[in-house]
Amino acid sequence: MLELPVRRRIFDFVSAHPGSSARTVQRGLQLGWGETTYHLDQMLRAGVLQRERGGRRDYYFQPDLAPIDRQLLVVMQSAVERAILVELSRVPGTSFRDLMSRLRLGKTTAAFHLKFLVALGIVEVETSTSHRTYSVRRPDLVLHLYASFRDSFEDRWVDRFSSTWGGLVR
Repeated sequence: MLELPVRRRIFDFVSAHPGSSARTVQRGLQLGWGETTYHLDQMLRAGVLQRERGGRRDYYFQPDLAPIDRQLLVVMQSAVERAILVELSRVPGTSFRDLMSRLRLGKTTAAFHLKFLVALGIVEVETSTSHRTYSVRRPDLVLHLYASFRDSFEDRWVDRFSSTWGGLVR
């Protein structure tokens, strides 16, 4: 399956950037859309890659990656959720107000993403009589995945800035 050079390139890209979407693979390797999706589908059928659904996208991984790793890497594709997970991993037992302040998030944004992370079971809530605090269930794993794959996470505003700046420089 990986004897074709384009498939080997796709496999190597996904290995280096686990949780990449088809569009990320396409752009990263400068392939055509049809070519990218065709080879990804063939690799999925052969079991060379696995796919996880997250939101409105599919994310691709090597098959030997543990399910919890895949779940966390899909969630960490969101810059806000990644920032929340990293912050709560570094400072467990953080209050909602402190989290908002440290990450400079609006109340609605922070609440929306925290609710999602709690529903997934990645973040746990401890409620006392005066307030709630939040912690990540597997902070060691979150920090390990973040450190290992930090360069593979796409941030749309960074990409937009780079594209705009590149256009101005030309």
